Amino acid sequence: MALSCGAKCAKGVLIAFNLIFWLSGCALIAFGIYMLIEEEKTTLFRLFSTDDYYKYSNLQYLSFALILIGGLVFIVGFFGCCGAMQENKCMLVVYFLFLFIILAAELAVGVLAILFQDKEMNEMEGKLKEKLKQKYGSEIQFTQAVDFAQTKFNCCGVRDGGDYSDSIWKQRSEGRNVSPTCCTLKNAKQADAYLNPQPLNESLCQKEDSNSQYRHQTGCKMKLEGFFRNESMLFIAIGCGVAVLEIFGMIFSVCLCREI
Repeated sequence: MALSCGAKCAKGVLIAFNLIFWLSGCALIAFGIYMLIEEEKTTLFRLFSTDDYYKYSNLQYLSFALILIGGLVFIVGFFGCCGAMQENKCMLVVYFLFLFIILAAELAVGVLAILFQDKEMNEMEGKLKEKLKQKYGSEIQFTQAVDFAQTKFNCCGVRDGGDYSDSIWKQRSEGRNVSPTCCTLKNAKQADAYLNPQPLNESLCQKEDSNSQYRHQTGCKMKLEGFFRNESMLFIAIGCGVAVLEIFGMIFSVCLCREI
């Protein structure tokens, strides 16, 4: 049966839409991989790892979810294109159902991103203080993550340098009060400064009453919270953008199904 003018329009729009949909799937996969391999982010994410056995933070688990959703988007786009080109009602129905499932999954990721953000912010200070006390100086990856944060954000400890006072690191540090990366560094602009810190004045930095010229005075808590919130908003924004595309795809598939 010949399609009406409106149905032909819906068919053309649906085919064009699926090309964009495919690209959005590629974008989701690329973004998820980027969040897992970008060195600066992965280093800071170590400070938010969920526990001793699973070394990923909640946002990194959401990155895996985005990669999976992106793969599904890429596959589902095939059904949409084939269904529209062949005017196959069955494929269009399958396409609609998969879009609905993916939309629900993305909404779940968005809700989880918000919940994880609030949960992480509520628990971050206590967790980090305990890890700083027990693991700084002994666990390499965590130590490097703390050093990187202190160098990047010009901060010291969680609340302040006093967080080192009862740490295992201080007991072994031969008179040092704070980590060298708490100090103002001569090589601060170098990318690897956190691995090889060179304090402007080590002795003045390590004094109990050291001033801001030689030691960072504020803790890293606020900066890390800002970093985590910004990363969470990226997940939410991308999820909302792709969700809007999926709603349009569902509308066009329904319109075309009714005309076939």
